[in-house]
Amino acid sequence: MFQMYVTLAVFLLMIISFCLNKIPMAITSMLGMLVLVATGCVEPSQALSNIGSSVAVTMASMFIIAAGLNRTQLVPKLSGIVYKVSKGSFTKVLAGYVIVTFILGQFIPSITALFALVCPLVIGMCDEMGFKPSKMMYSIGLVTVSCSYAITPIGPYVGNYIENNGLLAEYGIEGFTNTIFTETSIKLPVTILIMLYAIFIAPKFAPENPVVPVRLFDAKKAAEKVKLPIWQEVIAYVAFFGTVICLMFKSFGLPSWLIPAIAACLVVASGILRGKDAIGSMGIDIILLYVGVVTLGNAFAATGAGDMVGGAVAGLLQNTRNSYVIGGVFFVASFVMTSLLYNRAVSKVLIPLALVTCASLKCDPRGIMQMCYIGSMSSLITPMATSVVPMMMGAGGYDQKTLLKMGWLPSILMAIATVAIGMTLYPCF
Repeated sequence: MFQMYVTLAVFLLMIISFCLNKIPMAITSMLGMLVLVATGCVEPSQALSNIGSSVAVTMASMFIIAAGLNRTQLVPKLSGIVYKVSKGSFTKVLAGYVIVTFILGQFIPSITALFALVCPLVIGMCDEMGFKPSKMMYSIGLVTVSCSYAITPIGPYVGNYIENNGLLAEYGIEGFTNTIFTETSIKLPVTILIMLYAIFIAPKFAPENPVVPVRLFDAKKAAEKVKLPIWQEVIAYVAFFGTVICLMFKSFGLPSWLIPAIAACLVVASGILRGKDAIGSMGIDIILLYVGVVTLGNAFAATGAGDMVGGAVAGLLQNTRNSYVIGGVFFVASFVMTSLLYNRAVSKVLIPLALVTCASLKCDPRGIMQMCYIGSMSSLITPMATSVVPMMMGAGGYDQKTLLKMGWLPSILMAIATVAIGMTLYPCF
């Protein structure tokens, strides 16, 4: 119990520190991690493995690749084309990048890699056209997290429905079968709603200027603005777009972090970036923020704090037989747990609870399972939710207070739309 309370206390103190913004968020994150390790809430080996995790390596590598791409003439040329098409319209430019992010998000199996690919292009475009990244970056992060993998039959997780059917069999639930279109039938309409929100409404809630310093691409600004030789331009394009293709095809069976790491080394070895510029481009502060919050997620899982949160929300069901109430409870449980626990861990904690509940109620579990999955991809109100959030905070210059201001309305819209559509298509009874 002591460790559970320590975990909850660390979480609350980290949120307060993020809101006050008196010390850098990366430092807050690291202090939280050290307290969790010192009190035994997390094993030291777990914390160290987070520092060297595949996600951290991918993030650092993609930042280097992106910085290399920003040394090329791609962004100025692309900016010219976009300017002509959009006639300088902020909304049209944002709409273009929202659509590009959505399309790539159906193929690239890592939302971290997806955001790292699109983010530098957006920042470069903002620099070229005089827009504020703080007005645009939240929309890109929102679409990255909440609109990826909406068209399941063409995405990297096309086989998930088979896994879900296996879980139903494992928990002794018979008479219900997921298909390849089950998730898409719910998520695609919600995705369209969120894309429209990201284009037309989200910028109204975003700050005019960064609330905290934007440091993600300082190295790019410090780099020499000389035109690269043609052979270096080609290498930069090969590194960037080759990585995109490999990620779309799951790196052809190789570890997901290996291709970006090789491409990053190629960018430096070819002289596109100097070693100092490459190190400065790695986004160390964002990576440290990510490491700290994912370690907090480990603590929530290890100490039982995550089970307590999920169980408390699910316990609100009592004896109701209203499908929308049941679906809403599990969506909220998934959303809240993701905000605390990191979305990759939610399914491990909440899906078993959902299936046990459905087996007890003798109800259709398909809609409930989708509430858990989609709810875990709907939270952008804390940096604990997914590694994309701290990346977005760094690139847009957002603090925790700004994140809450921008995130409350889309969260409510996603909850209402998902529950309404999902529990109408797949009612419990």
